[in-house]
Amino acid sequence: MIRRALPVLATLTILFAAQPAGAVKSTRPSSAKPKLGPAAQFARPNANELLREAKELWHLKADYTGALAKFNAAVDADPEDNDIRLQRAGFLERLSAIVVPNDKAQFRARAQADFEHIAASDPDSLIAGIARDGLTRLTGESLIEVRRVTCPEPATKARALANSLYGARRYAEAAVEYEKATIACPDDAAAWVDFADSYYVLEDYGRAKELFVRALSVDPWNRDAHRFLSDTEVQLNNVARAVHHLVLAVVSDPTHEAGWSALRAYANAMEWKWNRAYGDRKGKSGNADGALWVAYEAAKANARSAHPEPTSSLAIEREAVKTALSTSKEPGPFWSMMARAERADFLDEAIFMHMLDAELAAEYPAFREANAERLASYLETVILPEAPPAALESGNSEQAH
Repeated sequence: MIRRALPVLATLTILFAAQPAGAVKSTRPSSAKPKLGPAAQFARPNANELLREAKELWHLKADYTGALAKFNAAVDADPEDNDIRLQRAGFLERLSAIVVPNDKAQFRARAQADFEHIAASDPDSLIAGIARDGLTRLTGESLIEVRRVTCPEPATKARALANSLYGARRYAEAAVEYEKATIACPDDAAAWVDFADSYYVLEDYGRAKELFVRALSVDPWNRDAHRFLSDTEVQLNNVARAVHHLVLAVVSDPTHEAGWSALRAYANAMEWKWNRAYGDRKGKSGNADGALWVAYEAAKANARSAHPEPTSSLAIEREAVKTALSTSKEPGPFWSMMARAERADFLDEAIFMHMLDAELAAEYPAFREANAERLASYLETVILPEAPPAALESGNSEQAH
């Protein structure tokens, strides 16, 4: 279930009302896309009302055909509302897991089309980050495994009912069932996150914070717990803690695009510098970093040949990156970022944050445990050089690291 698709955008608007509205809203107009299916004709073409009806049909009545028609109608009623499109994508993604095998590809393709539309129409927004995370799920290429536990049947049933109630916006009833799920399976951090989130949408931020902290006591690296706790801290006017928990959401999983996008939303709202750059690894014409990527790949191959015995992936990457940086005095945006990290003595941290692949991902959990403070410091001092310092977090009992 996609929860609170635009939490930071809403909470930042409250806290930083003096900032221009454009600082936290969409940065590009939505581009037109072909419709993904015929929509039934309804007398009330109100997008939000249609979305509410779609969720009720889905979660309470298990009428998937009717729900899809309503989702389609909601998108048709307001095709530029990426939040509505995101909700439809989440529904299609869920359907792809339960339909007959012959239909799976069709629903996955339709969900992918919605996610891609969102990511392309407003690439710098928070919702685009959420969409990119959706694309990662669809491809099955997640690099950082989510901690999962096997829960007894009473917990599973309670959580399923709670999810249905939450989806139907019956949040108080959902909280009751989520509590049952956490009692029956206290080691399930995801259930604690859901429980906390129910109180967040009920605007009981103190209780929500307690429960998000409980989720982190079960799993200190639950990225959703950190990201949603950040939203809660904003509501409680704790800006430094909010930023730090977003940092920890990214440290938990460097591929968490929603976390990165939320950090950028803070940077834009507060007029801070933002020093993250994506890396286009192709040595094509017009790519300012192309020559350095070519040098990097050659250096990496040489490093592997020079160390035929088992060698850590980080050591190979470190050697390749240093060699590539030494070949040019005018790197493009990505390699300039890596050069800044090297000068600040954060090269290893930058490699894990920006160059994570399957081999590095296998080494990351151990590195994260040993270097959590350095990873957070890198993000707070190099990527967000004007963010509130992590030192402001000292003495907070809820801090998990």
